[in-house]
Amino acid sequence: MMVADEKAAQERLAAQLQAASEAFQGTAGRLLREGEMAPQLIVLAAARVAGELGAGMTLAEGLEIETTLDELAEVLRLAGRQFHEMLLAEALPTAGNA
Repeated sequence: MMVADEKAAQERLAAQLQAASEAFQGTAGRLLREGEMAPQLIVLAAARVAGELGAGMTLAEGLEIETTLDELAEVLRLAGRQFHEMLLAEALPTAGNA
């Protein structure tokens, strides 16, 4: 029963993460569509807010700031690499269409 409970908890967390991600992406997309901000500034603002949220979380949870920031940096790198690879794969013609 514990495995089923853990799986259900992981699924709930994954759903919450997806919802939060979509909310941030929606806001960033709106800012980009409006065209009044440089894309670089939107990215820097998102990174800054992530760091600030991480710092607040460390205080609330009693965690070490450097460990949290290192973990955030790793998540940022991984997400960026994965998304970049996906964009490249979408941009490349398939073998049959070249």
